[in-house]
Amino acid sequence: MLIAAHAVHDDPGSALRARLTGFAGFLRANGFGVGGGDAPQVLAAAERVGIFDGDLLRWSLKALLCARGDEWRRFDALFDAYFMPANRKAAFEHRSARRRAAGSTARTDEASRELPVAGDGAGSGDDGPAERHGASREESLASTDFRDLDRADEVRAIEALMRQFARRLRLLQLRREARFDAGRRLDLRTTIRRSVASGGTPFRLAWKDRRHVRPRLVLLLDVSRSMSAYSFFHLRLARALCAELTDVHCFIFHTRITGVAEALRDPDPWRSQERLHLLAEGWGGGTRIGECLLEWNERDAPRLVHSRTAVIVVSDGYDTGEPALLAASLKALRQRARRVVWLNPLLGRPDFTPVSQGMQAALPHIDLLAPGADLASIERVLPKIIEALR
Repeated sequence: MLIAAHAVHDDPGSALRARLTGFAGFLRANGFGVGGGDAPQVLAAAERVGIFDGDLLRWSLKALLCARGDEWRRFDALFDAYFMPANRKAAFEHRSARRRAAGSTARTDEASRELPVAGDGAGSGDDGPAERHGASREESLASTDFRDLDRADEVRAIEALMRQFARRLRLLQLRREARFDAGRRLDLRTTIRRSVASGGTPFRLAWKDRRHVRPRLVLLLDVSRSMSAYSFFHLRLARALCAELTDVHCFIFHTRITGVAEALRDPDPWRSQERLHLLAEGWGGGTRIGECLLEWNERDAPRLVHSRTAVIVVSDGYDTGEPALLAASLKALRQRARRVVWLNPLLGRPDFTPVSQGMQAALPHIDLLAPGADLASIERVLPKIIEALR
């Protein structure tokens, strides 16, 4: 049964009715023209068609609640985000089947794109068929939507690509000036300050020179129900970054926010996964992005965020909290950090526009909104973010 998994309270009927009537409000919060009078119609439709056939209920509510073309195109993703249990893959199996049925033609189309993740220096005219095939497969995997990577060999391959990407990021460093006993440039301000003790005579010269420092990345990953198709792979990428870079801090959020960088750095992958399960209570629930950011701003931001920090929020923006709170929290964070970036896995879809209340509240307070549904998209964006911290 599609919805009965949520009705675990003492009165399953009341819980089920509340879940159904809340769907109209969820659509309204995401830009649909749904009014208060539509909630009883949702109940009536569910009573007529039943809740055991998920596709029949989906089609009935889609016909009832969609009034515009963009609402019709976005309805399926919102329906899955609201009703499907956490981390369930059934909603995406038909997409994976279509992708596999496309066969070699689809893979050839994907491989023909020029992507930054394609092997370093892999392009000489003397490469044999095996080398060209390997590069094409890497390109295809890197540009495949995370929700369509459902085979074990694909998961292992994309994790290897994530590790390669993280190693390349190690080469990106920031240049800053620092004081040195001897250097190439005279630090005039410090020299004058030191000369006060000697009556203005600069007996002790101060120098400054370039030094290399690493940027700080703070990842805030949405692991709510609507992100269940993507959160697994974003955590894998975060684990690769934490293993290869020294100054990366990672947090997951849904209705609360929790730091997971120590668990991700655990060299034992099974132990790391167990630690994540212990930390992520409520994984796959609803999303309160504004409340989570407010808590994080008060508790963690003062010690983690400074002038060379990029804060990267990875979320689809479907927020059940107050949009004003999200806007205020992002505004406060923007005043602290050098860059605030939002990666939305839905952004690359042709039928997606950021019209949900959460995204509308966030847009004025972020430096960049970019797609994050596949490794190629992230690889195009993340080095530019680090370069912008210079």
